[in-house]
Amino acid sequence: RGDWAKGLDVPVATSAEDLAEVDWLFYVGSAESFDNNGQKIAKAFVEILRAAGVRFAILGAGEPSTGECVRRAGNEMLFQQLATTLVETFNGLGVKRIVTCDPHAFNSLKNEYPAFGGQWEVVHHSQFIARLLAEGRLKVRPEHERVILHDPCYLGRHNGEYGAARTVLASVTKDAPLEFPLHKAKAMCCGAGGGRMWMEEHIGTRINVTRVQQALPLAPKVIATACPYCAVMLGDGLKATDAAERVVTRDIAELVARALVREGAAG
Repeated sequence: RGDWAKGLDVPVATSAEDLAEVDWLFYVGSAESFDNNGQKIAKAFVEILRAAGVRFAILGAGEPSTGECVRRAGNEMLFQQLATTLVETFNGLGVKRIVTCDPHAFNSLKNEYPAFGGQWEVVHHSQFIARLLAEGRLKVRPEHERVILHDPCYLGRHNGEYGAARTVLASVTKDAPLEFPLHKAKAMCCGAGGGRMWMEEHIGTRINVTRVQQALPLAPKVIATACPYCAVMLGDGLKATDAAERVVTRDIAELVARALVREGAAG
């Protein structure tokens, strides 16, 4: 799980003493540990945390799975086994505050894990980046054009968080971020939620293709999201519609990392 961070000198906590030296545990999750595109999101977020001077650590190979997708797919027994392991690990290390780029993990850790003894402050990276910008800990420049935002289900409809990602995008775009015709509470799922990431669709148009087709009339250059699963699904949707050469998918962390103004940098 920690291989994505090799060569980046990312702090890895293996004891309560290690975590006592930092302010936040960055929960990476499976998607950003093992998927190549997800790893880019994790690396971009690390770049942002460092630029803001945030004291953080990851658990590396010791990071347990939340089992969120397992529960959605119907294997409750396995989920509860994974939940017990994660809670024992986190509480044994004295975890207090968690930040994650994965809305699935965010929703599960925040709303489902208290039933298993997990009482932590859990923040999504869109909220965290917005906070860092508001506090003046990050300096960014308008870098991107024609960016349209897709609302992840587990961030939006499940947790009512629609503003943070828009605030972040507004700080790094040259023009106002675009909106899908169906957005915020009416946004469509990318097709990955509810464990559907691992299932095949056999009837009608694939959901991720439909979602991409809703964006194309607005001529975006970037479909932005704040979820590694959405990024995969929308990227596949772009390929299926032959739009991948003119439109890309990017997580908001990747867009912010590219727009960072570093101390001493020209311009």
